[in-house]
Amino acid sequence: MMRRLAFTCLIFTLSYLLTGCGVRPQVDFYVTPVPTEMEQMKIDEEARSVTMEGRDGDYSIIVSSLDAADLLEVTSDAYINPYIYVDDWGSARPRYTVFDVTIRNKREEPLGIDLTTAVLMDDEGEQYEAITYEEFKERYSRYPEMEREIIYYRSSRVYRPRSYYWRRFYRPWYYHYDLYREQRPYYVRRTYYDPSYFRRAVLKGTMLKPVKLYAGGKNHGFLVFPLVAPDAARLKLIFPRVEVDGERLEFHFERTPAVK
Repeated sequence: MMRRLAFTCLIFTLSYLLTGCGVRPQVDFYVTPVPTEMEQMKIDEEARSVTMEGRDGDYSIIVSSLDAADLLEVTSDAYINPYIYVDDWGSARPRYTVFDVTIRNKREEPLGIDLTTAVLMDDEGEQYEAITYEEFKERYSRYPEMEREIIYYRSSRVYRPRSYYWRRFYRPWYYHYDLYREQRPYYVRRTYYDPSYFRRAVLKGTMLKPVKLYAGGKNHGFLVFPLVAPDAARLKLIFPRVEVDGERLEFHFERTPAVK
């Protein structure tokens, strides 16, 4: 009986440790859209998104805010995700304020709308300009690459390394331990792990780009802003180059603390 109880406790302990070691999103705020006087805007409360339809129904713009849980799903490896940072306890928090934007062209003629020059403003009047990919490219190009070694076990027949492996300027993608010299039946492969390279690749593939949309075309991507102040209660997303009925296009959001 005692053995069975000890085994059960061991299983529960291991399960707790395994689940605790993973990366978990830490959501501190929820950002939800707020209704405005524009009749063309429709709010989806379940998806926490807002849709703006053109006056003639020739295009639509969908905007939603992304929290830590949404951003964590961008990559399978949290440590190459440029939108979040992971602390020593495995909690993932956003590095930036990110909005997901989708624009559709529903007319027959090409549509050219640049949404990448957006400005974010909080209720204190603080303005945040959208960060461009060029800024991120410069930011994530200053870090050196990291190297790790992966050991592969082989059979007893391992040939000797070539003589040019000793040169300093030549770094092979793998090298061998000679069995007959060191009695080690395995070899080591060098794998270069450059997180800044992968972060740039993720940013390039996910950020919103200014493109011309042809009939039926769709453009989807992220608008990235600096992290807003923790005490900001309301946000206003402004698109200076887009006008609807002679007014500048704006989306309003409310920021509420998450229930712990």
